[in-house]
Amino acid sequence: MGKQLDKKSQAAAEILPGIGRLLSAAGDPNDADYGYRWRVQVVEYGLGADGRINWPKAPLAAALALYDGARVFALDDQQHQPKPKPFGKSVREIVGWLKNPQETGNGIEADLFILKSAKWLRDALMDSHERGNPGLLGLSHDVTATTRTVTVAGKKVKEPVTITAVEVDVVYDPTNNGRFLRMVAAAQNTEDNMNLKEKLLAALQKARPDQFAKIDQETVTEDELIQMLAAAVVKDAGATGDAEKLTAAVVEGLKKVIATGESDELKQVKLLAANLMLDRELSASKLPEFSQVKLRKQFAGREFAAEALQAAIKEEKETIDHYSGSGAVHDAGGARVVRDSGEKLQAACDRVFGVPVADQFKDITAFKSLRAAYVELTGDTEVRGYLDPAQTQRLQAAYGSATFAYVLGNTLYRRMVADYRELPDYGVSRLVGSNIRKAVDFRTMESVRIGYYGDLPDVTPETVDFPDLGEVSDEEVSYALNQKGGIITITRKMIINDDMRVVQKIISRLPRAARRTLAKRCWNKFIANATYKGDNTAIFHANHGNLGSTAYGIASALAAKTAMAAQAEPGSAERLMLQPVTVAFPSALFGIVKNVNDFNPQAVTVDNGNSMYGFFKPEGLVECPFMTDANDWMMFADPNEVEILELAFLNGQQEPEMFVADQPANGQMFVADKVQYKIRHEYECEVPDYRGAYKAVVA
Repeated sequence: MGKQLDKKSQAAAEILPGIGRLLSAAGDPNDADYGYRWRVQVVEYGLGADGRINWPKAPLAAALALYDGARVFALDDQQHQPKPKPFGKSVREIVGWLKNPQETGNGIEADLFILKSAKWLRDALMDSHERGNPGLLGLSHDVTATTRTVTVAGKKVKEPVTITAVEVDVVYDPTNNGRFLRMVAAAQNTEDNMNLKEKLLAALQKARPDQFAKIDQETVTEDELIQMLAAAVVKDAGATGDAEKLTAAVVEGLKKVIATGESDELKQVKLLAANLMLDRELSASKLPEFSQVKLRKQFAGREFAAEALQAAIKEEKETIDHYSGSGAVHDAGGARVVRDSGEKLQAACDRVFGVPVADQFKDITAFKSLRAAYVELTGDTEVRGYLDPAQTQRLQAAYGSATFAYVLGNTLYRRMVADYRELPDYGVSRLVGSNIRKAVDFRTMESVRIGYYGDLPDVTPETVDFPDLGEVSDEEVSYALNQKGGIITITRKMIINDDMRVVQKIISRLPRAARRTLAKRCWNKFIANATYKGDNTAIFHANHGNLGSTAYGIASALAAKTAMAAQAEPGSAERLMLQPVTVAFPSALFGIVKNVNDFNPQAVTVDNGNSMYGFFKPEGLVECPFMTDANDWMMFADPNEVEILELAFLNGQQEPEMFVADQPANGQMFVADKVQYKIRHEYECEVPDYRGAYKAVVA
């Protein structure tokens, strides 16, 4: 085929990739190797979606040989955490390997061979691609490399310089566009040694099993098979106009590709089809010109799935809806969105409240006041809470995603989250450590404490087999998430009076209240001596060996340390030898606790010195505001050594959330002169083990 295609060939080019996919994927579904080989994009050059790592072409292309034979893993969420396993990944997590790597100009592609033991992956890929969701699974690209820090899009990120090792993980949310492109016929005789008629028959069987059942495979000709396939693909494409002429054009184009036998020719047709699809979809999208240019740069010059383009168009529309006044794009041929850029308006509001903005918005002038922000965003110059009939068109633009209520809400939420992260946590981290869970719903969760093995017995393998060590014991505690929240109100009077200080105080109080509420719920488990659900006994109890009654002092602190060290492993009864790292006390005991830790008297004899001198680090002295008894005190071990308190958040959302409580166009702003925001925080905590805690209840 030449560089220039006539209109019929261009129309055919839009349909040909469908036949090309049928031919390239042709294979016997009953073949044992069917579906176990896929062409994948391992990594796409450029900044990753998470904004942390930039993947430049030069070092990746230089390391191309390392991709040949690179192992592919399927890991769980915890194994993706930065802290590596001490002995590496398990062989049971390997699902395949890469072969035939190629530098494409946009990234690195390769063939992924799936192990038969990972049939679940093969089935998931076949199912997702056949049912129109090819992006369901992706690939994460992990390398061992020397790195450097560079600035990309105004942000400092890491990028590899010299790559020494490559591994790949199967994930659901790839950050560098690692994706499964298409299935490749696995068996050599299926892909390379089948003659043309066999390939056409296999393709027809896959595309039109009803027609395949009616034909005589011995007498049907290649031309007849090509005609059937072309008609099938034209019908699947939903082509309009003269279907017969379009089918003829498809047949003509397909015969040319088959006649040349050159993959470059088919690739040219597919690229042309992709460009035609890109033009058609962007034109139909009615997106503004700047958005179309952005998407054209993203997709031009490469093959892509129609679903991927449609998803990108949808995402771009949602972004514009979020930042434009009415959520509608006007004048698709130009670059005008209703009113000013939503991002600029948001930045101007953020700067009023001291919220950091991105570098590209640092030159945006902050609104001069709360009232000025309201007027600019709504057009309601007199702050009446509604617009005149003459401003009806403005009303449609005002009460959308970039309205005063939403923009102010975004600003206040960002300020609240920033303050929440900066506030001290009242010592909660001393109880929880890294023992934080992600809950997916409000149903009951279980936390299981596993027991220990006793000493390993002597063995004589020559005469006796290694003995079975038996099953370890366990204790289970269960709990469900709790919801906290409320409503805050910004009144019309505040806006008219420009009460910035009042709004500032409201939002500054919220994170403190949220922190305190969470901390109080955590500490109250121990202050109130709640029931340990593993054995339905109080956390601090004589049966648990962690309850004292002596006022704080050198001797009682030493006794608590000794009691914690004496705690035994469940199942083996061996000592755990735990060491306290935190002492929690009420404000009334600050002096004595500080003196015991810092006082080092000149002892006359070795038995009357201060054995607890300097035992706790300064951060281990926790003055707990929720302990109201002036004499009680507690000690805790390192929560990363023994579980003390488990804390779970819904969907991993650790900071409180903020939402507009109702639509400002028909809600409280009109009936009560106020805008309301809902604050929500969803979490719960539970004590999974009592052995790392000690309390003295002093009469």
